[in-house]
Formats: sequence, C-alpha cells, structure tokens
Amino acid sequence: MLAGALEKAGFEFVAVPRDSAGVKRVADFNCDLVLWDLEDSSPNEPTPAERLRKSGLEDMPVAVIVQGGQGELAARSLAEGAADFLYKPLGKDPLPRILASLSTGQKQRCIAWSNRVIEDTGRQIRGILANMADPAYVVTPQYQILYMNRAAEEIFGEGMRGGTCYRVFHDRDEPCEVCGKSKGSGRWRSVLKNGKSYRFMSADIRNSAGELERLAVATDVTVDEEVGKIYKTFISNVSHDLRTPLAAIGQYVGILLDGLGGQLNEEQKGNVDVIKRSSFRLRNLVENLIDANKILSGPLKLKMEKADIREIIGIVLERLEAQAEDKGLDFKVSVPDDLPPVYADKALIAQVIANIAGNSIKFTEQGTVQLRVGYIPRDEGRIMISVEDTGIGVPTEDLGNIFELFYRVEGDKVYVEEGAGLGLAISREIVRAHRGTLWAESLEARGSAFHFTLPAHKNESGAH
Repeated sequence: MLAGALEKAGFEFVAVPRDSAGVKRVADFNCDLVLWDLEDSSPNEPTPAERLRKSGLEDMPVAVIVQGGQGELAARSLAEGAADFLYKPLGKDPLPRILASLSTGQKQRCIAWSNRVIEDTGRQIRGILANMADPAYVVTPQYQILYMNRAAEEIFGEGMRGGTCYRVFHDRDEPCEVCGKSKGSGRWRSVLKNGKSYRFMSADIRNSAGELERLAVATDVTVDEEVGKIYKTFISNVSHDLRTPLAAIGQYVGILLDGLGGQLNEEQKGNVDVIKRSSFRLRNLVENLIDANKILSGPLKLKMEKADIREIIGIVLERLEAQAEDKGLDFKVSVPDDLPPVYADKALIAQVIANIAGNSIKFTEQGTVQLRVGYIPRDEGRIMISVEDTGIGVPTEDLGNIFELFYRVEGDKVYVEEGAGLGLAISREIVRAHRGTLWAESLEARGSAFHFTLPAHKNESGAH
C-alpha cells in the first residue's frame, strides 16, 4: 500500500532489507528520504541514523517507522539524528505524513550542509588569520577571547584564551566605549601593551552552532601616526611662517601698482602684475596647506547657518569670472529662482565652489566652464551644484584618486598649471562634513563634470 501510494504520487520507491547490503543500496539509490521500519528491532542495536553515518551517509535524512510500545526507540532514534518518526499502521492515505517527513528531512539536510559551510569557512578564516603578520582575535558577545593568532600571542603572550579582551589587551576593567556601543562592523584605534598604535576593524560572524562571535583584525599604524605628526607640524610651521612675508609682498605690490612709489611704465606694471599673480597663487597654496592640516587634525569646525545658494556663489563669482576672462573662456552660471535654502558654512561651501570651478578653468584652454545648480527631491531634498568644462579631462585610471591629498595626475598635458593636489581633497572633506557627496565624471580630451550635493534646509514644520 505504501509503495503504491508513493508511486501513484510520482515518487520512485525501492524496498531493501535492513542489512549492510540494504544500506549500500540506499547509497547507490541516492534517495531523498529513507523510511526505516523498526519492527522486530532490538532496543540495544544501533539506530538507523547511526548505521547510515557509519556507512558514510551522515547527511541522508531518515524517518523511522515504529509501532505501539516502541516509543522509547523512536525517541532514541530522533535524539541520534532521525528527521521524523511515523506510527504503524500508516492509514489508508499515508502520503501527507510521508511528505511532511520528506520536508523535515530536506530541512535537516540543508541545515547540515549550512553547518559544514560554516565550519569550512571558519577553518579557512582561522587558517588565514594564523598566517597574518597583524594581530587578530575572536571574542564572544561577552568579550571572552576564543582565539588569538600567533601575531597577537607574540604581543600579549600565550594562554590568554578565556580572558576578556578589554583586560588582556588594554588593562581595562570594563569594555571600551566603542566596543560597548558598536553592533556589527566597527573601526577604532588603540595603543596596546607593546606601546604601538593599531587600527582595528571588526565584524560579527557566526560559528557552526549559529552562535554570534566577533572577529577583530589590527594593523600597526605607529609609523604612519609618527609621520603624520611630523607632517602636520611641518605644514603648520611652514604655512604660518609664509603668511607674514606674503602679506608684506601683497601690500607693497599694491603700493607700486597705485603709483605711490612713483609712476610705472607699462613694462614695469606688467612685471609687478606677474609678482601679484604669483604671490596670489602662493597665498592660495598656503591657505590650502592650512586647510589640509585642519582636515588631518580632526573633524572640521563648521559655522552653520541658513543660506541661499546664490548668496554663496556670489562670494566667489567675481573672482571666477576674472580667472575665466583672463584665459578667454566663456563662464556661465545657471541657478533656478525657486531653490530652497541650504544649511551650511557659507565660507567653506564658497571655497568648495572656488576650488572646483577654479580647477576647471585651470585645465580648460578653450571653450566653456559652466556652473549649474539644481534640486533633487530625494533624501528629504538635496541641492546639487555642478561644474562642467570642455577641458583636457581626467584619465580613467586617475579618476578614483583625484580627491586624495597631494594627488596629481601624471602626464605632460596635465601640467599646464602648477598645483599641490590639495583643492579637491579639501573640497571633499568639506562636503562630507555637510553630509553631502562630491564626485566626478570625465572623458579624456573631452572635458569633466564635478558634482556635489548638500541637504536642503527644512523649516520647523519640516517643509523646504
């Protein structure tokens, strides 16, 4: 009756004896579910799941068939890995009960496969960590150390597993604030017992039992921090020492051009004008160095206020138009009348516009530089400022690096003007501090487009 019901439902069914030959036939058949009849079975003999495991079929789902009085045997079978059990007699229509057992068996097989993947992945991770030159460790949600690689043991010593990471690594009596608050991945820096500075990255993982663990990997940044301190001190000293003589140069250039030191002929005026332009470029470089130093020293301090984007553009518009005119470029500005205000540091956003548009003017020999502003009705409203040019463009391989400090694109065509590679990096940090985004598009020899967004200002009612 059972065979007929299964075959009628489209299942292939094979009946075999309960001996070793029968188990081998099960392996050859590669079935989805084994129905094992325990009639006449001894309570002391191995359970079906155990016999299948010994034959290399540990993932084969099995449902045992028992009769009255074999409840204890059914329970033992389930405890040792059976997916389900069925009571005899199976009834006139055993198919629904068989299908339920089949579903349970498939879930059991999926769980077993998933556990194997987790175990294999865990072994691979441990193998990678063991050979890393940087310290790494795994802890429980209660900060108990489960694993340390060799690099970590060389710093903290062996035999530390079981201790708490905050006590072993940092000599603290409680978790640090970052660990206590962060969920999922996290990043932080810390000075460890060996006196070196490390940058940590962590992520939550699960072991084969499904239990949550946290993996943390550290990178030694001691040298980087020392170099950074030297660099920041150098930039600070040099930039401030240059400000005074540059101010004096600017004042005396103004005196000469105004004729207060005597009348100049046209050639002399041209020579003094070169001094003026060069000192202006040097003053801009010094200001950029000071701004870069501020970025490296920590978060920017913003003077936030409600502002019209037209007003911000107006701060630098005259200067940009003069730069474009000097190069014979057409400089266009397009700003709609109905834009909502922004909440920003006006001086810093004006600096971003000056940096980006100034860059476009610098690397455009002929054609147009256009400054456009628009509104994006997403993320509660954003103002997008774009600068498009017909300049030399940026090579594709360099496009991802142009916002890095001191990065300059290689190639003779690019060095039409001098620069330190600071403007775009500073601009990106300013935009980030305003919860905005700065990005670029470019086609080499065709031109570039730089875009950045700022959140639109909301009034107290939440409307723009």
